[in-house]
Amino acid sequence: MKPSVRAIAHCTLLIAAISSAQAELPAEPIPNVEKLAVPYPGSYAIVHDFAFGSLIDSSFSLVDTEDQSFKGMMSAGQFATITHSVARQRFYVGETIHTRGVRGKRQDLISIYDFANLALVKEIELPPRRANIVVNKALTAITSDDRFLLVFNMDPGTGVTVIDLDSETIAAEISTPGCSLVYPDQVGGFLQLCGNGTVARIALNDDGTQADRWVSDVINDIDNDPLSEKATLIDGVWHFFTYAGAVQPIDVRGATPQIGKRWWLASEAERKDNWRPAGWHGNAADAKGNLWVGMTPNGYNGSHKDPAPEVWLYKPGKQKPAKRIELKSPALSIDATRHKKPRLLVVNIEGSLDIYDGLSGKHLRRITELGETPYMVHAIHTGDES
Repeated sequence: MKPSVRAIAHCTLLIAAISSAQAELPAEPIPNVEKLAVPYPGSYAIVHDFAFGSLIDSSFSLVDTEDQSFKGMMSAGQFATITHSVARQRFYVGETIHTRGVRGKRQDLISIYDFANLALVKEIELPPRRANIVVNKALTAITSDDRFLLVFNMDPGTGVTVIDLDSETIAAEISTPGCSLVYPDQVGGFLQLCGNGTVARIALNDDGTQADRWVSDVINDIDNDPLSEKATLIDGVWHFFTYAGAVQPIDVRGATPQIGKRWWLASEAERKDNWRPAGWHGNAADAKGNLWVGMTPNGYNGSHKDPAPEVWLYKPGKQKPAKRIELKSPALSIDATRHKKPRLLVVNIEGSLDIYDGLSGKHLRRITELGETPYMVHAIHTGDES
């Protein structure tokens, strides 16, 4: 059937009207970058998409966990890490890239972004031995005096690159044979877990070089019930967790760490049901000393990375859960904000971010579409506890 003259005329007029309207749009300035208000509120968080389907192209999404808004994104290379300094208003992204994408010369970088624009400020090129392993929060850290950024290396020997954050240059490289990861103490040094069951503490000079090294007795039963490398700092005390659910406190407020007395997350009856810690990074704390731990029943050797159907809340100084929070969707990783009413942030198995009232356990909201494999969340501890 042939279209009528009237129909053709109508279409022509419609196309002309659309074209005219489009022609009237003002030219958009390029580049066009929105600024974020700084300092950030305490409700902001970073969700890390590991991009397991395309490891060379991971990303970090900045979101507001109160109004569910998406604020921006920082792209990164493979096995990327992120650390932030509120005092400096900077994000420090560790990444590995290759000049031809999947091949070519390897480049290890610390890429520095500002808070206001999520704009790249500087790249610090590292020796090509940054630990390229599945992401762990303890792969990088900033010392308690906000002076140095620590980057864990493995090639396969272990060591730490120390970056001076004032000059944004490499200050030193420290060999740490047999000892891994970085856990800042409260006096400008850092703690490490060692393969022989000890922990080591390294003190730093003003120029970032090693000043002293202290090693504990054997405290980590590697063969039977080892400490997980996922840990939480509360009031100057690192809390490590064994796979079976014992808590090992290590006080790092002084020059010599103090190994505390162990206690159990679960009661004897609950341990008979094999309640154990679980999740990719399944523990978190807030400024008031509340501790949250992801837990799973029917634990077994290897269940430490199973999703956690519950999160247990422990009040400061207490060794019995004050609340068992049943999650809407099991947790891969958790963190907590530092509000007066803290929020429990849960990256769930559906790839979304659930926000709970951290004390009551009430589910408040969900943020979706955060990437391909968003497996970790970082609360931004800004000091805003409103």
